[in-house]
Amino acid sequence: MNFQMLRNSFIVGSLGVSFTGFIALFSPYSQFSQFLISSGLGSLAASNLAIESSQKISNRKRSKLLAEIDSLRGETNSFAGMLSDKHQELSRLADDRNNLADQNLDLIDSLETLRSDLKATKQLLNESKDINFNSAVDTLRESLKEVQSQVNNLIPMLIKKFDVDITELLNQFNQDCASLSKQIGVISDNSKLSNEDLIACCIAIQHDILNKGISLKAKLYKSAVDKLQKQLNNVIPLDEHNQKLEQVKTYYLNNIKAIQEEFGSIADNCITAYKQDFQEVVNDGLTQSQELETLQNQILSLNGKLQDLSKPLQFVGTSESARVGNSIINYYSTKLGITLDAIDFSSTSEGYKLLFHLSRNSRFIPCDQLNDGNNPDKIKELSGSLNSPKFSQSERGNYVSLEIELRKVEKKQATIEDIRRLIEPSTKFGEIVTRYHQNKPTLRVMSATGSGKGIAVKNLLQHYINHWENWELWLSDPQHGSFEDYWNCPKIAKSPTEASRVLEQFIEEFNDRKNNESFNPDIPVMGIFDETDKTFDKKQKAGISQIWTEIRHRKMKMILIGQSAECGKQGWQWDELQNMSLMFLGGAIGTAIKHADDMGWSQDMKTKIPSIYAKVSEFFNQQNADIPVKNHYRLALLVDGMKYDFVEIPPALDGELTNNKSWLVSSPWQSKAIKEGQNIACVHCGSLDVKKNGKSGDKQRYSCNSCSKSFSV
Repeated sequence: MNFQMLRNSFIVGSLGVSFTGFIALFSPYSQFSQFLISSGLGSLAASNLAIESSQKISNRKRSKLLAEIDSLRGETNSFAGMLSDKHQELSRLADDRNNLADQNLDLIDSLETLRSDLKATKQLLNESKDINFNSAVDTLRESLKEVQSQVNNLIPMLIKKFDVDITELLNQFNQDCASLSKQIGVISDNSKLSNEDLIACCIAIQHDILNKGISLKAKLYKSAVDKLQKQLNNVIPLDEHNQKLEQVKTYYLNNIKAIQEEFGSIADNCITAYKQDFQEVVNDGLTQSQELETLQNQILSLNGKLQDLSKPLQFVGTSESARVGNSIINYYSTKLGITLDAIDFSSTSEGYKLLFHLSRNSRFIPCDQLNDGNNPDKIKELSGSLNSPKFSQSERGNYVSLEIELRKVEKKQATIEDIRRLIEPSTKFGEIVTRYHQNKPTLRVMSATGSGKGIAVKNLLQHYINHWENWELWLSDPQHGSFEDYWNCPKIAKSPTEASRVLEQFIEEFNDRKNNESFNPDIPVMGIFDETDKTFDKKQKAGISQIWTEIRHRKMKMILIGQSAECGKQGWQWDELQNMSLMFLGGAIGTAIKHADDMGWSQDMKTKIPSIYAKVSEFFNQQNADIPVKNHYRLALLVDGMKYDFVEIPPALDGELTNNKSWLVSSPWQSKAIKEGQNIACVHCGSLDVKKNGKSGDKQRYSCNSCSKSFSV
């Protein structure tokens, strides 16, 4: 198809319409001139685009058709080359077969020659009167070796040239050669054979040697000929190949002709459809141009509205708060490109507070970015604030607040009543600690030296002996007799050695109760071990960790008193503290706050506990300045999982702890003796049937009539 001729036709037509419109300018029908001129020019542009598009489609299909023809031509040439190679290979195989036939004829001639020589040899032997025995044996062996050599030289040539499998034939030949070698050996061992017997044996063996060798050669050549015959049968004849090639050519030529006819038909249909639709396109052009102008005007209007909407929302009113807030909004918008939408402002005791929304920014804006650099100083300049205001993020939504400080307000002094609204009073100390200790059988008390752990535990023991029923309390104090010893009560251990022994006895009692071997399973026992961290080694602490939860089932409890809350330094890990109720005193509360994540505190705990501790400790420190040490305000934090309480510790107790409903004892099972108005019970079995048995140093020795064991108290 001649696209240039078609293009020229459209150009002439379009120019004619435009020229007619130009002439109409000077006629009474000038109102149609603009329509005719625009139609002509639009027709010229549209026709040129349509013709170029049709020409590109035609060129692409023509290129695709030519590529398919080239691909077919390449496949045909490749197939012809392969056929030529097969023909040459067939010719080579035919030549090899003819050569094998010639070699077979030569082999037959050699066989006839050998037979003639054999007959001549036999005749000579018959005529000979005296035969050399050794020469006969050597001749047989040389004949056998010669046949083996011929076969071994033939085999590599057949394998390399024809790739035949001769394993089975070679094995059979080797077996035959071995048999012939044995037969020659038999003759060699019988040197006294007569001439007639020797001749007969030699002729027979020589005949076998020749027969075996010639037979194997014939089989080897036959294998090669059979393989060549199989290859020849699989080769396609040249006439058949030419016939198939001609069929392929005819098929593809027919397809090419059909494609050409179909392409011509499609191209003609496209041009016809274009001519039919072109007039409709021209008619719609004017209408669409008018609509386009209307849409452009609407877009300009919307862009103006969009620019107004993209501006940050301002505070309403003429107050100082609104003016400062709007100046801050304009500063962040123009200088930093950050949108701060005004929400509200409110008065505070120091000045006022501004609220801004950040949701219309394309990314999350953290407070660190708002407070970066000299931004706080710029806000201070705009607002006249006494401080350098900084934004703070709200926890409930995506908005920030900014507090402007215009005046200083005297901080209200907290009172003891204000503080006690945050914590539990000292009058409930024993009751609240008891609740924690009943929930978990082991209570861990942690505090630095001088923080009041002895005062707290002594108040706790006072509560236990007056409110708990029939408990036997074992107080272990490795620092007995020191300047800080304010216990003033019976103790079951008064040195580190005795403390270790009592711990072992406490663990042993637990195991006996677990195995139903205890003499006193019904007596509730509580072990109070002071200086736990310094007194016990890692092995002893491991023994404690094995029983500190299970003792609740055996009417047993423990109080572990230590100086440091850094449990990792004391042989236990933070997650192990979840097995105990915890009492942090004084500065140890700060250590607990530092390890809040290690103990799995909730977000509420991590927020409220530091806040309460800061307020209460500040007040207590101020009040303690003028108060005697024994009457100091002291604070305890009790923690059990996600439950916690702040409790004020009562002042130090003066005087001794007096047994009442439960008993502090100086030896195991002494409570049984106290109930009976006696003083000593057997430390092994708890029996009251004991008698004095001399002294051991400053201690009285006793012997038990029930278990026959001795002990010192």
